[in-house]
Amino acid sequence: MGVNTGPEPLSTIVLAYDGSEGSRKAVEYAEKLASPEATQIMVVVAFPAYPRVTSPSKADAREIREAREAAEQLVEELRGRGFKAQADVLEGPAADAIIRAGDAHEADVIVVGSRGFGHFTGLLLGSVSDRVVHYSTRPVLVAR
Repeated sequence: MGVNTGPEPLSTIVLAYDGSEGSRKAVEYAEKLASPEATQIMVVVAFPAYPRVTSPSKADAREIREAREAAEQLVEELRGRGFKAQADVLEGPAADAIIRAGDAHEADVIVVGSRGFGHFTGLLLGSVSDRVVHYSTRPVLVAR
């Protein structure tokens, strides 16, 4: 008879992040769920789509750069605490980007904050987490 070592660790967590208090709470939950040796945490930050008929404006480019910097900063924090982490900065409506990331990375779970009012427009507003819960085919944990 084999030894029961408990449930298998999660392979991949998609963590939605916008810098808000709600998304920081989501970070705490992701860390509790993750196994430092076995779990990849994908930090997802979304930025609004810009019209394709022109190049991004300076404001658009700044928002994209800030989203990328925020994701990379959190990745470095997570790595500093011993976790495997990677950034995924996506264009488009936040809920759609989070759901797409969950599918693309074959996430075991998507972790989102319940409400967010961070710098990145609309990433974790209540309607976003609600949309992710209702339309994702992946399990979703909403951090409160």
